Amino acid sequence: MPAALAAHYQSMAERKKALLSVGALGYIAIPNPASMDIPWSRMKLARTRPSMSLADPALDDSAGIKLAVTFNPAQAEMLFVGSGRSFREIADLGKDRKPLPRFPLVVALKARAKVIFKEVNSANVIARMPGSDPALMNEYVVLSAHMDHLGIGEPINGDRIYNGAMDNASGSALLLDLAAASSQAKLKTRRSILFVWVTAEEKGLLGSRYFAARPTVPPRSLVADINTDMFLPIFPLKILTVYGLVESDLGDAVRRAAARERVAVQPDPAPLRNLFIRSDQYSFIREGVPSLAMKVGFEKGSPEADLEKKWLTEHYHAPSDDLNQPVDFTAAGKFEDIVRDLTLDVANADQRPRWNSDSFFKRFEKADANH
Repeated sequence: MPAALAAHYQSMAERKKALLSVGALGYIAIPNPASMDIPWSRMKLARTRPSMSLADPALDDSAGIKLAVTFNPAQAEMLFVGSGRSFREIADLGKDRKPLPRFPLVVALKARAKVIFKEVNSANVIARMPGSDPALMNEYVVLSAHMDHLGIGEPINGDRIYNGAMDNASGSALLLDLAAASSQAKLKTRRSILFVWVTAEEKGLLGSRYFAARPTVPPRSLVADINTDMFLPIFPLKILTVYGLVESDLGDAVRRAAARERVAVQPDPAPLRNLFIRSDQYSFIREGVPSLAMKVGFEKGSPEADLEKKWLTEHYHAPSDDLNQPVDFTAAGKFEDIVRDLTLDVANADQRPRWNSDSFFKRFEKADANH
């Protein structure tokens, strides 16, 4: 199964359909050790953070799910006692995305929880740069980045402030810089551009989910989303990893932009991490808008791959994701140039981006999207 499609079926909305169809009220998720971004010792710190969902029931992807538990994989064998199966067997099959067996569990789990509800307001921030072509100025290219992080949480090495410099002050700053530079240069593009800083990405892509479904412009006027999230300029940019590379002709446009910087392009090298659905471009894809996200990439087995793994283990969703970590500013500048050139390519093209004919996600396209 293609990486993007496999990730799509791991989304909460798709999981919920399957669970509710067989009468399940909830689920226990066991992270596969082969694809964990951070160790359990840090993952479990999230237990004290409140969850969030959108107030609009039509946009609440978890509606109907009464219980969701994440279970320590190191202790998961206790759930399989007496079943004739083991968690290790299941994890090994899942690591290679092989079919999994179905079987009853003989253990029971009992829990008591107190749930406190309260309403909160959290705003997206949107800026518009109007287009210059009378025939295209009412179409919009979206540049998105999430502006939230984790805030104040459980301490790590005595520090409780989760700064989020890479995740995602980096993407937010990139959009600010592009907007400022475009304004100062009095840049004119045929289509209009929306700079969209979304909220609550860390709570389940909530800000982008709301904007993509309830945009401030006519929904069918959105032609593309180019999303920047934790693009991680911690080593030289020689390879660009693109999520959604083969789904639409945006892939051709990003190849052109990268080629101008002499940067190679590759699809998702780590599909088990399901990154395709873990950032805000996925919200636009669900609404039928061709979209992609990018980051500084690496070859499998390379020193850069080791650096990224080390960064995830030590800094991802940790207070140490701050301004004291090393940044490759040349890589950051080159990445921003690619985003700018891609945006200009899409904003000035005669035709709006189109889904590739063999893309699964083409089915989400609105029937009259070209009108």
